[in-house]
Amino acid sequence: MTTSTEWQTVPEEGSIPVHSIFTGHLEKPDLDTRSYRILKLENGMVGVLVHDPDADKAAACVSIAVGAANDPDDVQGLAHFCEHMLSKGSVPYPAENDFLSFIISNGGQRNAGTAATYQEYWFTIKPSLLSEAFPRLAAFFHSPIFTSNLTAREIHAVDSENKRNLQNDFRRLGQLNKHLSVEGHPWGHFGTGNFASLTEAARKKVEEESGNASSEQQEKDGDGGPVGRETRRRLVEWWEKEYCAGRMSFAIVGKESLDDLTRLAAPHLAKIPNRGLDPRPVFHEPAWGSKQQGTIVFAKTVKDYHAFILMFPLPSQISNFETKPTHFLSHFIGHEGPGSICAYLKKKGWLVDISVGLHGTNREVQFLKVSGELTREGYLHHEEVVHAIFNYISLLRSSPLEPYHYEEQFNIREVSFRFKEKSQPHTYAMWLCSQLFERYAPDQVLSGSQLLRRWDEQLVRDIIELLTPEKCRVIITAKYHDASIVGEGISWEAEKWYGTEYSVRRLNQEFIDKANLPNENQYLHLPEPNQYIPEDLTVDRGDIASPLQLPSCIHNSPLSTLWFKKDDQYWAPKAHVKVDIRSPIAYTTPRHSVLTRLLTDLLEDDLAEVTYNAQLAGLDFSVNSHRGGIVVAVNGYNDKLPVLLDTVLERLKTLVVKRDRLDVMVEQLRREFKNFYIRQPSVLAEHYMSCVLTPIVWSPEDKLHELAYVTTEDIARHKAELLSRIYIEALITGNVQEEISSLSLKRAITILESVELRLESRPLITTERPRSRSLLLPSGSNFVMEKTLQDVKELNSSLLYYCQFGDIADTRLRCILRLLVHSIKEPAFSQLRTVEQLGYIVATSFWGATGSMGLGFKIQSLKSPSFVESRVDAFLKQYRDALTSMSPEALQSQKDGLIVKLMERGKNLREETSRFWSHIKSGYYDFLEHVDGTVNSDETDSAVVNDLSLHELLTAFDRLVLPSSQTRRKMSVHLLSQQLKMEQVFPNTVTVVRDEFVFKASLPCSPAAVPVTRRGVSAVAGPCRL
Repeated sequence: MTTSTEWQTVPEEGSIPVHSIFTGHLEKPDLDTRSYRILKLENGMVGVLVHDPDADKAAACVSIAVGAANDPDDVQGLAHFCEHMLSKGSVPYPAENDFLSFIISNGGQRNAGTAATYQEYWFTIKPSLLSEAFPRLAAFFHSPIFTSNLTAREIHAVDSENKRNLQNDFRRLGQLNKHLSVEGHPWGHFGTGNFASLTEAARKKVEEESGNASSEQQEKDGDGGPVGRETRRRLVEWWEKEYCAGRMSFAIVGKESLDDLTRLAAPHLAKIPNRGLDPRPVFHEPAWGSKQQGTIVFAKTVKDYHAFILMFPLPSQISNFETKPTHFLSHFIGHEGPGSICAYLKKKGWLVDISVGLHGTNREVQFLKVSGELTREGYLHHEEVVHAIFNYISLLRSSPLEPYHYEEQFNIREVSFRFKEKSQPHTYAMWLCSQLFERYAPDQVLSGSQLLRRWDEQLVRDIIELLTPEKCRVIITAKYHDASIVGEGISWEAEKWYGTEYSVRRLNQEFIDKANLPNENQYLHLPEPNQYIPEDLTVDRGDIASPLQLPSCIHNSPLSTLWFKKDDQYWAPKAHVKVDIRSPIAYTTPRHSVLTRLLTDLLEDDLAEVTYNAQLAGLDFSVNSHRGGIVVAVNGYNDKLPVLLDTVLERLKTLVVKRDRLDVMVEQLRREFKNFYIRQPSVLAEHYMSCVLTPIVWSPEDKLHELAYVTTEDIARHKAELLSRIYIEALITGNVQEEISSLSLKRAITILESVELRLESRPLITTERPRSRSLLLPSGSNFVMEKTLQDVKELNSSLLYYCQFGDIADTRLRCILRLLVHSIKEPAFSQLRTVEQLGYIVATSFWGATGSMGLGFKIQSLKSPSFVESRVDAFLKQYRDALTSMSPEALQSQKDGLIVKLMERGKNLREETSRFWSHIKSGYYDFLEHVDGTVNSDETDSAVVNDLSLHELLTAFDRLVLPSSQTRRKMSVHLLSQQLKMEQVFPNTVTVVRDEFVFKASLPCSPAAVPVTRRGVSAVAGPCRL
């Protein structure tokens, strides 16, 4: 492998400035047919250009190696505030919503993010418009205007975003961990920021200079008054100090040639100034000193669960990318197979899951993090849990490492890299930018983080020596801590930004001495050789004129149906198998629902230890319950996939439930049900709306009640009954022949038929097969269902506003709805979030279900839902005027943008399989719904969208959306924060739903799904017909 760093300088030519091109060989996956160019500009900016002739969506990303850790100590959150303000206009494109409007209306996406040590800005767009979109992105970095009159609004937007996260345990514990760093260290910064953190320093300065604070009215003005203007001054000052071309990377993925992409990128990015700064700002002092090590922290959570975290500070691992010693340690300590710490703690009934990996900034502040969820008993025995982990570390310290331990890891990573499939273009662009920050040799930009180059056992053992209790921080979390664990009358401290309560103490010497003892746990041992590593990686690749658009039905019997599509475009030695075992008793009552869910949880739990090696080797499986039964899914390298599928189905047949494992699963499910309502109000609003519009939904409260009465005998009886009368629908895709595919299904059917025979079972008749339906709102309705959030500390309320259109099987109406959703998305976001600042979460979406569909607005806000709904009504009236005046050119642009999204192909086998499976699950089997219009061109959604008229959109909007319509079918869910000290008042036109069960009983059901037929091509293609 070459490690050449040869660069060719290209002189200035026309508008293209001087730049350098890497001319060495770029190491890339076997499946990757794209062309690459690594480009270095004179201002120090480095990027990757990707020519993808098959791209149906272009993407670009610009990243900068500064973030929250670079905030001034007295204006924390400033980097995040910069992210908000930077994208609100530039000198060449001054309109604040120019970028957003252009991207969204043309079928694209855009976003930005701020982490501790980097920021990234990205977009996707249809390929033909990349040349218009990229200059808009680049202008943010060379000519931002930080519009003064948006200052107050964006400070409040950051504050709103922070309020959204206040009850998020992941955020709370993450900030607590930072808070407990060395005082004043940049690692401890509050990255999100809020109103106080962004304005406190400015307020103090204003008061010192003028003797008076600015008035409340001044701070509501666009520029935020004196405080806002000073905050903006600090922002511009920070941007000029920290934003430097030499700290930036970029990536562009497009259909254009590499020369054309160079002509696009170089002139715009060369305008970004190089301020002569260090390409990667460094932290010169460690984040932890002796005071932070050898401690135990007890912390309170919002949700009811127990967990542990062990953090070990490490020296920077940047230079070890060829050997990756922490990867090996994560592999050993995080192993879940026989002899592992995970398997041992699960057998004790103490552990739910475990995770091990490198944590930190990817620079000087890095930790090895060992974490996991505990059962209640595990919490009560947390010292034994931690000691068991140190037992395993001691075992590692004293054990020889066999050649297979590292050879397997080399092989797994090599195979994974060789057969790496495409991802979404924006995800890939962001990943490429991150790889450039790692400073790999140019030829290793694609492979540096993926491959192991050499084995260095000494580096592994050096790190093992750092994994001691004296250097460790232990964190134990619970919603309610027992006095027997934390002590009587404990004094709790509160972290500044989230208010997380915690208590810190030193690990006592007895605990440390025990943790340092040699391992005497006879259960523990290092992993055995992995029998699942693929050996046959042959790909059955033929000459394909064009890929098939849909699977074929190759088997159909009263018991089962098999859909199959051999891979004809991705060419990876992989396959996906999905088996839906449908039973009418899976969800008949809350009890049946609980028993089905416990059955799948117990099955996955029983399989975890014996299948972990398969997951390491690139295979994966899942067993999930749903309202119609159980879905078994297996995917990965096809060589050993049948073995894993057989293992999973055999265990389903022979599973013997143990009381101790049932107790653990019941405890976990009880917590899940209790914690269900401690989540984002906007997510809960979607849940309630789904419950209202679905005929049968058992609530967490319904199911929680049943958990107390479940026995092992109940699970066994339910399994027997569930499998006694079934219907199987399966899908197999990937690198398999039809003959092999039939054998694969036959294996599954043989196992299930043996269960059938033993239990005197029989297939379901057609009318017994579970089918989904929706509830239909009456014409001329305006319903509101109001509920109070259970989380007493949640500040936000939420509105979900839904206008039901009709049957989702109505192709033309479905396309009208899609076009309305697409065209209204950006104006709604700009008006309701950007201008009116109703809340951080503002989203418009297409709501689809069996037999129904509609337009949904989701808004999470500090304001009352009734007020927010009035603003949605006002917006819809306003949008009607905009729709009326839409020009033919503007309408066609909206159509083109939507068509780009509808015609987007799956980027890999997983995405294609998911699309097929969604059509199978729906019952419509409409595989051609979203394909290229050249196939059955007058009936695909893309073709219908292109044929729609403005009159059709206006007619549908007036009839089904406009608030004054006498025929629309509207319902909204209002979730009220307990902090909202007011009673909602509704106009006479609103019908308030007081009893949702009575309400649902009054609504008719939609028809069940019927398989579609397009121009004589049945959805059930191939030799059989349903």
